[in-house]
Order: sequence, then structure tokens, then C-alpha cells
Amino acid sequence: MRIRSPHRAPTTHRKEFAEEPHSVCFRHPAIPYAQGNLLIILDGNDSAQGYLHHESARIACAIIAGNRWDGYLTTSPTADAIDVPPHGLLTGEEYYFIVPHSAEAPTESPASHSGENTDPLSTISPPRPYHYPVVPTFGEWVFPNGKLPGTWSTITKRRSPGVASTSDTTRSRDQCCRMTEAVEETDVAHIVPLAEESWFIRNDMIRYGNRHATSRPSINDDANTMLLRADLHRSFDKRRFTFLPKKPGAVVTHVLESESLRDIYHNVELNTIYIAPEYLLARFAWTLLPLLKGFLRRGQRRRLLIQGQAQWTSATECLELADPSPKSRSASPTKKNRSPSKRSRAEMEDGQDCDTQDSDDETNSDGAIDQPQYRYAKRARRGRSPTPRQPTAAQLPSSHRPPTPPRSDKCVPSPESVSSTHPVLNREADSNRAGDGEIGRCLVVEEASNAQSCEIPGPDATSVQG
Repeated sequence: MRIRSPHRAPTTHRKEFAEEPHSVCFRHPAIPYAQGNLLIILDGNDSAQGYLHHESARIACAIIAGNRWDGYLTTSPTADAIDVPPHGLLTGEEYYFIVPHSAEAPTESPASHSGENTDPLSTISPPRPYHYPVVPTFGEWVFPNGKLPGTWSTITKRRSPGVASTSDTTRSRDQCCRMTEAVEETDVAHIVPLAEESWFIRNDMIRYGNRHATSRPSINDDANTMLLRADLHRSFDKRRFTFLPKKPGAVVTHVLESESLRDIYHNVELNTIYIAPEYLLARFAWTLLPLLKGFLRRGQRRRLLIQGQAQWTSATECLELADPSPKSRSASPTKKNRSPSKRSRAEMEDGQDCDTQDSDDETNSDGAIDQPQYRYAKRARRGRSPTPRQPTAAQLPSSHRPPTPPRSDKCVPSPESVSSTHPVLNREADSNRAGDGEIGRCLVVEEASNAQSCEIPGPDATSVQG
């Protein structure tokens, strides 16, 4: 038997990256510096000097500006476009993304909404950069159907063979992780996450899948899936990396954070994939747009694109978009319409009156009194500690009723213990009580075979008249 030496660290490309890559800032040209014009910051991981791929950065800014593929980068708000080829490298540390004025571009400004007479953003001389709106979140981003940027349109879309299910199709098609070629411990990863299905349907993304012509098209399409190693799948869903076409026809891994992932996988070309390029672009936007939280948190009014419509948004609304508050349980229409018996105790404490609900449970639709065991079950379903009431003799089945007391001259303990529906014939008689002259209650019990009478004193009586 031969004992092998311990494994070494995976092969890395650390020498191809700067030890401390500098950050590249991208700013809005029409917003003053004091009002927070910084849009996003990207790390320069595309060279040993810490430079950044030009076209990838430009497309990122274009997505933020609402798919303005005609935009370009400059070194100042009024400078000309930089002289760098699309697949060249950005060597600077700060750039402005300029969007040309369009015929339909609105000319409104924050001053026009605040009642001021001056509009500093609409100054004609000297010309000011266009104050283009910004997409705040992925949910508000509108996909550019039929208008992919140039590099993305070079991605070859391969159709996978159809199998019974999407998961089976992906596994039989890919065979191994598309990043590492690992065969074991692989997951079926979705490019557009399953949690974004409402966005997927709203933007008609079904048209780019392989099952759009079937009876049940959905986000769970094999054109939207690929095999990834399980640990990489988790990092993928944490937005630590994405996939970009950094040269025509080739899709590579682009790491946004995590130095260990960068040293191993950054700019490494993927194995053959069968993913629609539209889904890859949507994944890039899903990974990128959360980086705008710092821009939204500056406490300034912003001009935003909400579902494709430009509008001015208050600082408070911007903060809500950056950090949405968790939705209340009662806000769900499904939970609002639940029956009272299915509401949780927490919901009752928030606004439901438990006592009122108990009184509603006392009677059913026919007006009859419910059985105690049913009240017990209802309270248990509502999360309350069950405290069933003791049933009376009339409410018990005949087999469980207490036996009839033996015939005797002794008085029956209480008239309430004998129900009016008991098979024994009952009648009430009044008699004068001794002492204070109060009227006592007397219950005479007659049976078919031998009728006997017994005078029952009132609750306050101390003696019995025989």
C-alpha cells in the first residue's frame, strides 16, 4: 500500500491579478458630486495591473440607465468618449457614463417638482449632460426584448435534446459542472432564479426558452439551467460571480467578489453551454443592480425608472427601494381571506378578538349548542390552550349518562341536574316553605311502575318538608 502525499491547493491564476486591485468608480454626469453621483464600484480584476474590461463596464452602466446601449464612458461630465476599444481595458479609477439626449427624453428636473422657478438641469448654454433615469432594482428593470447589446448577440444558442423533465434534460445534457467538470455533487442551477418567476412572466421571457410552444411553459426551462458544483451553486446565488461574453462567442466567469474564487475561476471560459443569451443578460442585471443600494441610500431625491416610466422619487421612497421592509402577514390577500378557525394566535392578538370568536363558536348555523369536544378541537386549531367545559347530563350520550338515582325519600340534590328531555316524566309543584314564607321548588318524580314524590327545598333552605 502506498500512502500518497496531501493534496495541494487548487491551481490558481493569482499571478494574473493584482494583489490589491483598485476599484473603478462610475458616476452620473448630471448629478452634483455633493448629492452623491456615484452609481456603482467595480473591481479591476482583468489584468495584473488591476484594470477592468471596457465593454463589460459599459454594458453594466447601460443596464443601470435603462438599457441605453448607445451610452459611452468619459473621464469628466463634459468630456468626449474615451478612446478605448470595446475589448480593451480601463486604466483609470473614475468614469462618467454619458447617455445622448433622445427625442422622447423628458426635460423635467427636481426643481420643477419643488416649486422653484429655476431649472439648473435644463440650461441650454453651456450644454448640460442628460439627466437620465436610473433603474433602482431588478424588479423594476424591463428586459430589452429583441435588443441585445452587440457582444451578447454573438453567443451561440444551442438547443438541448428534450427529455421528460427539465432536471433530467440538464443532467443528461451537461453531464458535469460547466465550470469545473466535476461529476459528483452537482446541482441544477437556474440562470434567472426561480424566485423571480413573476418578473420572468411579466417580461415575456418564456419566448426564449425551449418549451415556449408547450402547454406549460415556465421559468423551469432547460434553456435557463446548467449544472454547477454544489458549492459553486451557493456562491452563484449569493451574486459572487456571473457569466459574461468578454470576447465574441465565448462566455467566461466574471467574479465580482471573493478573492479565492477570483484566483481560480475569473475569466475562465465555460464548457459548452445551452443557455439562451437573453437569460445570461438577465442574470447579469440581477447580479449587478443590488450594487445601487449606496446610490439610493444617500438621502436624495432621484430620477428613477419604475417599470419603464421615468419619475422623480423622494428620498424616503428611495430608502424603501434600497431596503424594503418585510411585508406584514396580514398584507397577504390569501391570509386575509382565511376562515377564523385557521387564523393563528399571533394574528388574533394583532387585531382579532378571541372572546368574540369564542362566542361565535358557541352556536352553529342551526342555532343549537355545539358539543364541547368540537369547541376543544377549534381552540386547538387556533393555537389556544384547550379548556373544555364540563358537559351536562343532557349533552352526554345515553350510554354515558349517570344512572338514575334510586327511589328514596331523600331529596334530589338540585333541580338543574335533571334535564327537561329526560325520559322520566317531570313536573314542578310549589309549596310553602316553613320559616320565612318563601316559595320553595318541589320536583315530583313519577315513574310508570311506582310514582313517588319528593319535596326539594330551594337553594337557601335549611330544612326539608316531608
